[in-house]
Amino acid sequence: MATAAKHSACYGEVGGGSLYLLSLEGLSEAELLARAALGAEDAAHYAAFPPEAEQRRLEWLGARVLVREVLGGEVGYDPDGRPRLVGGTVPCHISISHTRGWVALLTADTPCGIDIELSDRSAERVARRIAAPDELTLAAELFPENPALLVWCAKEAAYKAIGRPGLDFLHEIQLQKKSARGLLITIQPNVIRLQFTLAKNLICVGGSVKRSK
Repeated sequence: MATAAKHSACYGEVGGGSLYLLSLEGLSEAELLARAALGAEDAAHYAAFPPEAEQRRLEWLGARVLVREVLGGEVGYDPDGRPRLVGGTVPCHISISHTRGWVALLTADTPCGIDIELSDRSAERVARRIAAPDELTLAAELFPENPALLVWCAKEAAYKAIGRPGLDFLHEIQLQKKSARGLLITIQPNVIRLQFTLAKNLICVGGSVKRSK
């Protein structure tokens, strides 16, 4: 869809979209700010970050660097809070995720969602609230090292793709099937095909919406 951004890598197709990752390691806030080329609205938002929120500022800037350098545009937001591409060279849907030291961008032709986490992050407590036993069993067949984290990331990615506030992660976002590195999630009346990949020390789960007939 687009050329990879400077100092980022395109990890190819993930769940019907293109995944880009930016490592924040070794990048100063000043460099990110220069590369982001913020417009007036984003510049005002950046200036409002509290001084102690350095990590949030770096991740926020990193997302804008990716969108600027991969797609030639800026980040806007829909009324439901989902990020959208403003301007840019290729019309597409976008989703953004970040974890300590990394920022991810997923681009797709239909609404999409991406979630990334450090692959060794503990998710057992979260999983008890959002995952049924059969979902954890399904995830363990794909990612036995950390099935709770896979379920969490998959449901987060699906939630972002749908953009419907207030969804019940346990009862309304349901893992249905699996394939090699893939999961099928239903959020009626939508079907979302997710894929996951391991990149560096990350688990990345992404997918795009397929409307049911």
